[in-house]
Amino acid sequence: MNLFVLLLSFFIFISFFISFSENSILKTCGIRPLVKNHHRVRRVIEGNTPEPGSWPWMASIQMLYKDGYGSACGGVLLSNRWVVTAAHCLSDLKRYRHLARIVLGARDLTQLGPETQIRTIKQWIQHEDFDHKTHKNDIALIRLNYPVKFSDYIQPACLPPKSSNVYKMDDCHIAGWGLLNEKPRTVTTMLQEATVELIDRKRCNSSDWYNGGIHDYNLCAGYEQGGPDVCMGDSGGPLMCKRKKAGIYYVVGIVSWGGLCGQPHSNGVYTSVQDFEQWIFNKTSSPKYHYMKATSMNISPPSNQRNIEGNVESVTMEKNDSSHSNSTGSIFNQIISFFKMIFSPHGKSDHAENLCRNGQESTETPPVEITTGMMDRETIYNGCLSSHAPAMLSCQAMAHILVMACLIALIICR
Repeated sequence: MNLFVLLLSFFIFISFFISFSENSILKTCGIRPLVKNHHRVRRVIEGNTPEPGSWPWMASIQMLYKDGYGSACGGVLLSNRWVVTAAHCLSDLKRYRHLARIVLGARDLTQLGPETQIRTIKQWIQHEDFDHKTHKNDIALIRLNYPVKFSDYIQPACLPPKSSNVYKMDDCHIAGWGLLNEKPRTVTTMLQEATVELIDRKRCNSSDWYNGGIHDYNLCAGYEQGGPDVCMGDSGGPLMCKRKKAGIYYVVGIVSWGGLCGQPHSNGVYTSVQDFEQWIFNKTSSPKYHYMKATSMNISPPSNQRNIEGNVESVTMEKNDSSHSNSTGSIFNQIISFFKMIFSPHGKSDHAENLCRNGQESTETPPVEITTGMMDRETIYNGCLSSHAPAMLSCQAMAHILVMACLIALIICR
């Protein structure tokens, strides 16, 4: 009897764990399926190329030049439809915006493999009060012409919770396809990354630095003595920070402007994402841009208009009513869903199907999320974040196998 009670308790715990992960963590942003450990790097001007999939929310905003496409700016994927970038990136290229394309999942821009996905600009939403001279409100949103499919190489980024103190995040990185050197001018087609430090706003605004040019909506990052820094071509890219023991990076800044690349007191200046989160949520939930209704940060289109081009997909997972009937039924449903995920083509579950079947947009859009993440839980579940990226399936498989073992043990004991 004691064995039965012990197994039953363990069974309930596993049931709760899987239920929580399926309903909550699956919606977590900032997942990096191919990265187990990320070592701090001190080089960017000299060049440091990250491993494939290190920053799966990185986007390259490219323009068509005489010799082909080239990266003009960086961007950050927020959901399967939206990319955030700097407003100044395409403000001067309004007439040529139709020639731009967005490349996701890439590392080497000269070798776009099967892991990359290319989209065009459906809509360009520049901040209404953007000032090109002062770089005030230097932020913009790009709505992709059709959704991307999340994979090991493409995942949405996390925005920092409004209540969080960014300056307590002590592990920060930058990435982009900008210049390696300003003088002599050295370009690259390989994604570069670097470790930087957040610099106190008051110090960055001192008379021997930017002398009052830094505002409340800005962040400074780099090194006072010079060194790793963003440069031309990195605009619109992310400043990504986390606490050292945490597992999820938050995009706290968007590259806006700066002084001489890598020189003392000339570090990069970023648009603080926290100051524009409400603007982002308002724009991505506005009926002006697509059919939807918004509740807080959950975005869901009307059920009778899911097949209309331009919908933003539902954030919340649709709950199976039968899963609430009893705990055993819930487990069986999750096990069945797991095996569907394993044995279906390309290892995808029903709600993770590619949006573009045979080149056409699906009429049944899967769930998607623009979110600020869960800082209070990120370290607890960092070892087994749920995702339909193939690299995460082994962790999910272990949990489901444990459930099956408990079921068998319960049957034998009874």
